[in-house]
Amino acid sequence: MIRKYKLVMLSFLFVISVNAQEITRRHVDSLLSQKSFSGSAPDRINAVLQLAEFFSHLRHPSPEQMDSSSYFINQAEQLNHRSPQAEINFRIALIRSAFYKSKGELKSGRALLEQTIQEIKQAHNWPLLGKAYFELSEYYSQDFLQQTMLSRIYYLNQAVEAFEQTNHLVELARCYRLLADLHQMMNNYTMAFAEARKALDYYGQAHYTETQGLYALLGRLYYTQGDYRTAIDYELKALKIAIASNADNVRLICQINNNLGYDFIKLGDNQKAISYFSRALEIAKTEKDNATIYLLAGNIVDVYLRMHQPQKAKAFLTQIAQKFVYPSGKLYEGGDEVSQTYLKIYLALKQYDLAKRYCDELIGQTNNPNLNIYARSSYYELIIKFYTATARFTEALKYLKLNQSLLKKIGNDNDLGTNETLWFGLDTARRQYQSAIYHLISANTIKDSIFSTTKSKQIEQLQIEYETRQKEAQITLLNQKSKLEQANLVQANLVKNLTIGAIFLLLVIAGLLFRQNVHKQKNNEVVSSKNVLLEDLLLQKEWLLKEVHHRVKNNLQIVMSILNTQSAYLQNDIALEAIRGSQHRVNAIALLHQKLYSSTTSALVSMPAYIGELINYLSDSFDTSFRHIKIRQVLDPLSLDPALAVPIGLILNEAITNAIKYAFDHNGGEIVIGLSVWDNDNAILKVSDDGRGLPPDFNLSEANSLGMEMMKALGKQLKGKFAVENAQGVTLMITFPIVQNRVEVYEEKDYF
Repeated sequence: MIRKYKLVMLSFLFVISVNAQEITRRHVDSLLSQKSFSGSAPDRINAVLQLAEFFSHLRHPSPEQMDSSSYFINQAEQLNHRSPQAEINFRIALIRSAFYKSKGELKSGRALLEQTIQEIKQAHNWPLLGKAYFELSEYYSQDFLQQTMLSRIYYLNQAVEAFEQTNHLVELARCYRLLADLHQMMNNYTMAFAEARKALDYYGQAHYTETQGLYALLGRLYYTQGDYRTAIDYELKALKIAIASNADNVRLICQINNNLGYDFIKLGDNQKAISYFSRALEIAKTEKDNATIYLLAGNIVDVYLRMHQPQKAKAFLTQIAQKFVYPSGKLYEGGDEVSQTYLKIYLALKQYDLAKRYCDELIGQTNNPNLNIYARSSYYELIIKFYTATARFTEALKYLKLNQSLLKKIGNDNDLGTNETLWFGLDTARRQYQSAIYHLISANTIKDSIFSTTKSKQIEQLQIEYETRQKEAQITLLNQKSKLEQANLVQANLVKNLTIGAIFLLLVIAGLLFRQNVHKQKNNEVVSSKNVLLEDLLLQKEWLLKEVHHRVKNNLQIVMSILNTQSAYLQNDIALEAIRGSQHRVNAIALLHQKLYSSTTSALVSMPAYIGELINYLSDSFDTSFRHIKIRQVLDPLSLDPALAVPIGLILNEAITNAIKYAFDHNGGEIVIGLSVWDNDNAILKVSDDGRGLPPDFNLSEANSLGMEMMKALGKQLKGKFAVENAQGVTLMITFPIVQNRVEVYEEKDYF
């Protein structure tokens, strides 16, 4: 919900007045450089109209630019007065309406536009009618309330009807792009995808290359469907086109970078997410757009909180607040970004006395009837977390019910699942465990339903492709039978011209050949049928395996959630450390199942990718950058059976955790993780550090700590040799067999 709310807010903050005819700044500068407009009278008036149109559609025009707009409108009227033309009068009226809108005189501008539309209808001028309806739709771009968006959709559809009577393909595409954008904000993704594809088709027919806005929209649409890699593809295409374009794409580039940040959050790459959010933030700073600065700063804070670095998040937001003033006047009731962000930070720091002020501010704002529904839901979520954390359970329950009612109205299943998870946390805190289990199961059911729906669509697409292939095979078989029958007829005609003896002989030979051919065809059909059946069974097996891994991963996350909830009520440091250690071990197994259900080959695990994600998780959990600890990976390309990958992951979890916690002083050091193939049948796993080392009297056979016992037992499970070296730090080494388990690692697509 927070992602949806911020997407709507960013779309509003980046609203750019769009007219049906794009005029570039370079062209305007060329016109202004001329001392006087030369050429014929139609050329002169057309040049003046282009200048008037450009200055009337600027985002935030200065007083000087407003004066220029008024001057060129008056110039156009004077030139047309000498030899009046109805079409020029219509164009001047449309530009003057945009001028009124830019001045804030919306009532006058809309009245002039509606009157002009009636006159254009009588003249049957379809291109100008489409442009006029497009301009009228822009009067409903000031907010994203439901009724406002419906009005804008209505007038855009009117513009489409008019443009469809012409060959103005680019204008048609632009209308469909905006319709798709509005429908995706209203959660009508089916309509949004259809309109976006129409826009892409019209752009292609017109050979129009400035498609960056449409590609950015497709990226957002694929994000909503959970297809984050396809979303990144489209966003990167949009970014490439926008950067190379001569058009004013500064704010669109900012929005694309923001969208890419969200995409990489979903892929678990927090550093890349911060990188793209930071690029967007720098653009907002250059544009001196403080509202967008605070929105993007909130996104960066969210990533720091995901990385369990609340102090860094607080320091970053404080730095922003010192440099940039939060805008006091709101163009749109989209909520208070600062209060939300500070509330998240203080909740993460467990500084509830400081968090209360911001929670109270959000509660006060929920009474605003014009507050956007997405912002209202994000408010409720933060208020619920505050009241649950401060043991004010009655108030938390009140807002849980309010949020549930709002989310059902919106129809957002994903956030209904989040609300059920918050309800589980509340019931756990107030020790109503039966209700807590009910809400946890409800949350998991909703998530499974969303996952099943997505997979069902993919299976349906595969089924369609499968049936298409079957029909093509049947057509081919019928063609072959038809050709065979024709050949038999030719042969029969030939046989009639031969002698009786020759006819008899040929008939015998033909009968034998026909019998053999029929037998062969039957065998081929049986083989083909069995091959199709085997392919179908294999496909079902792959989906079932992925579903099993997905559900195992979900169950492990439930275990981690329960452990995390339990840790919030522990005061004993030793018990708390044991709980956290268990969380790390469970996460090592959960990561493995995540790799299995998201991999193209569910039978094997890519060890470099799995170990890399495990190291990233442990680095974030222990904040190795703060401890000055560097973790280096030296990994051969190797994929292994899950039976080998699980103990390797658990051994690495124990070894890396021990090294981070005990190997170094405040100066830090380096940990090297190695996995290499030796003599083609065995592999060597090494974890070494350059820390203080083990005590001189350390004896591996007598070591009986939980971590060491686990590593020795897991080494036996691998049928490997376990050894520890204590020289210039500690090196843990396990040699184990990998016969029939090693394959080349699948090279994934590089998006960066």
